[in-house]
Order: sequence, then structure tokens, then C-alpha cells
Amino acid sequence: MDRGRILIAGAGIAGLSAALELATRGWSVRLFEKATALSEVGAGLQLAPNAMRHLQRLGVADRLRAKAVTPETLYLVDGRSARPLLAMQLGDKALKRWHHPYLVCHRADLQSALLTACLENPAIKIDLDAEIVQHETIDERIEAQVRRGTIVENIEADYLLGCDGVWSVERTRAGHSKARFSGYIAWRTTIAASTLPSSFANALPQRKAVSAWLGKRAHFIAYPVKGGEFFNFVAITAGENPGEVWSKAGEREQLLPIYKGWGQPVRDVITSTREWTYWPLFEMADAQFVCAGRTILLGDAAHAVTPFAAQGAAMAIEDAAAVAQALDAKDPTVALRYFDIIRKTRLATVAKRGAFNRFAYHATGAFALGRNMLLAVRSPESFLKDLDWLYGYDALAAVQN
Repeated sequence: MDRGRILIAGAGIAGLSAALELATRGWSVRLFEKATALSEVGAGLQLAPNAMRHLQRLGVADRLRAKAVTPETLYLVDGRSARPLLAMQLGDKALKRWHHPYLVCHRADLQSALLTACLENPAIKIDLDAEIVQHETIDERIEAQVRRGTIVENIEADYLLGCDGVWSVERTRAGHSKARFSGYIAWRTTIAASTLPSSFANALPQRKAVSAWLGKRAHFIAYPVKGGEFFNFVAITAGENPGEVWSKAGEREQLLPIYKGWGQPVRDVITSTREWTYWPLFEMADAQFVCAGRTILLGDAAHAVTPFAAQGAAMAIEDAAAVAQALDAKDPTVALRYFDIIRKTRLATVAKRGAFNRFAYHATGAFALGRNMLLAVRSPESFLKDLDWLYGYDALAAVQN
């Protein structure tokens, strides 16, 4: 069944996921990416069950599994004392509770799995070194001018999806506010598991785990990637706005004063490698999805979120599933309005949880003491239950009405 044609700007997680979702429903998809090659941009990411339900349905999870890791435990750790405050079981327990696994992986491995699936689908055509330079709506059709290298062509389509990232050109064209600096920087590095500092390797009972180390106005995340052969580390700190850059090389000497007084495991990881990159964290003042001119924004272009709820990739994957479901409706115009409301509500709730996590992770003084006391008295099962709304969410079911 030929539903029509959809143009997608951007070949990141949102764009590739949307292409797959739409192609499976009979749409012809043209995806344009400005980069001349899809390189290994980014570091690690967490794929909670709310994202994995869609990746499994699309067949992407099977392609990803060999490179991903299923963590057995999520630890919250006091950054100064290196003492675990909470051990929440994931692994089989997460699968049983939310019916889909919890995985961690390198961003490039997810992108590769999505890209391979797209390339194998004859309904999807991907153009690199290509961008939509302008477009307009005429008689309920998109007429876009596309530059591919030195060639410019005009293409007609039914809809345009802007999946072009946090500094989205399509968002700007639609007249919506640009992303703003959150005040935080993510420092990232990857270290071979065989060369981990012994203090970190022996700090927790379970190495096949996600650990969040909490401290004064900063936190530190660690988990295995690349089938467990490497560990991804993320240090989230307050920082100055370096401008609209995706990532820059940084010096560990800039990190050391921030983590002075923290436990030996964290400080040893920081000093064990000079290869740190830093990423400014941007966010949107308001989420925007359905725009004028048959344009729809997804992923970071719609709602750049900070990583305090570890849901950035998951929200892009949810967006793709939800918009495809809406466009599959008998009356897409009505369905898209409902999609817009549902996704804005979902993003607001996730952002609220992220803000809560940021406060809890970075708490100081009496607030930190209260946090630690609460973690000591609450059962891990109660924390799992508190995540049902997040991890048990079905983005397809949510937009069906």
C-alpha cells in the first residue's frame, strides 16, 4: 500500500526511527542528512523498556543486542564515601515488570542498527551530503528544494519531518524559539574494561550495572558498552556556555577541582585518561511538534531535554512511533492534533522527573542527608513501582483514540 511520500531532515535517532516506522506503514520516505558520512558521534546511552518496546517491534533490537549490555543492577552511590545508597535490580526483573528489556549501549551502535534496517527497506531512500534548503505548502502538498552536493532538485511530498537536532533549522523556519543553554556540561569518556582503575572496578558488587554517583552540584554516571568491553563515563557539572557546538575536547584538569573530595573511584577514573570531551546541554523552553505547513518536529528539534532522566533517545524513539501511528489514522489532521497534545504532556512529565533527579543528585547539606535517609528506608521495589509510568509507557497506545 502506497500511503504517499514523507521527507525527513536529519539522520539521527529520531530521523532513522521515524523512517522505519513510516515505511512499515506504507509510506515512501526520503531522508536527507547534511553530513557526508554518519560517524560515531556521541558516547553511551540508556535504552529503557519504553524505548525497547518499539525497537523490538521494528526488529532493531536484534541487530543491537550483540553490542549492547543488559545491566543487572542500577546503583545510586554517595560520591564522597563511594558507599552504595540504593541497589535497584534491572535485568530479568525489569523484563518481567515492564515486558521489555533495559539496555545500555554506545550511541553509534544504535545508529548503526537503525541505519542498517533503513538501508534494507526499499521504501526508504537516504541521501547524505544533502539538505532541504527551502520548502512551501501548496494545495496540501509540500514542495521542497533539496541540495545534494552540487545538485539542486525539487521534490513534492505529503509531510516534512524536522529531525535535525537541537539547533534545528526546521524549528527556526517554523518560527519557534531556539534551544537555550541549561547551565550544565556533560563530560564524557570511554575506557576499556580491561584498563579500569582497580578502585572503580572493585567499588560495586556488580560490574554489569549502571551507577549514578551523587554529589555537590555534580554527578557521575558509569555503565558498560560495546558488549561490556568498554565503560562509558559521564560527568555532569555546572559550566559556562561554549556556544552552539556539539562536542569539544576537554582537559581532565578542568574536572579535577569539581570532583575534589569525592571518593577514590571517581577521581581515579578522571585521572586515568586525558581523552575527555565536553558537550553543552541545551534544552527547549517549550516542546513543539505539529507546525504550520505540514511540518512536524521530532526528537531534539522538538524538545531538547537534559539527560537527568536518561530519556533523550527514548523520547525520540517514542516520537517516531507516535507520529507514524497518528499519520496512519483515517483523519490524520485530527490525529495529529491529538498527537501534539499527548506528546507535549508526556514530555512535560518526563522533564519534571528530570528536574527532580537533578535536584536529588546534586543536593547538598541537609537535603543530601535527607535524600540518603530516604534511600536507606525505602525498598528497591518501591523505586521500581515509581518508574512504572515512565518505563511501562506505550507511545502507540497513547495516541490511539
